[in-house]
Amino acid sequence: GIGWAAASSSSSAPSADHTYERHLRRALALDLSSVARHNFLYRSGQDKAGRAVFVLVGQHFPARDVDNDKALLHIINVMDSSVHLPYALVYVHSNFSVAYNQPLPLFLQQVYEVLDRRYKKNIKALYVVHPSLSSRTLLLGLRAFLSPKFWSKVVPCESLADLYQHMRPEQVVLPDMAAAYEKEQAESVLNINNLFSW
Repeated sequence: GIGWAAASSSSSAPSADHTYERHLRRALALDLSSVARHNFLYRSGQDKAGRAVFVLVGQHFPARDVDNDKALLHIINVMDSSVHLPYALVYVHSNFSVAYNQPLPLFLQQVYEVLDRRYKKNIKALYVVHPSLSSRTLLLGLRAFLSPKFWSKVVPCESLADLYQHMRPEQVVLPDMAAAYEKEQAESVLNINNLFSW
């Protein structure tokens, strides 16, 4: 398999499949509006390779208040119908707060254990928009779950222009705060440069 390190033994595969199917049935049956309203994960358009694009917004994930079980079911609900084909994930790290948005390790482990092989095999790119030390720390925290091959799929995008090299702007719906964050960062650098321009 490619992507996330996964390969469990064939004897445990039926059990893993059963676990995922059980979660999928619950995802389709339950009212997940209390989680969906945060809009931390949604399907957008396609990248230039024609792959489905999902957008994950770090700032929108209410890590301290969210029901982890419902958050996992929401992920399944949004992604299940598309992950049988190659897809890309855009992770927007702008304005991320470690205190409020950092998922707990137990939740990340649960996500890894429940999501089936399609998620891991068919992710072809992870675009990290506005990466920082905290985004790198988050990815490093996942290294126990990720295969070496996965790291070649991580594409840091320091700016929205970097992201738009891989997908057209009209194909990826980003929160307004991503552009606002980039503008603020550019202005703060400009102000620092002006301080030393004399």
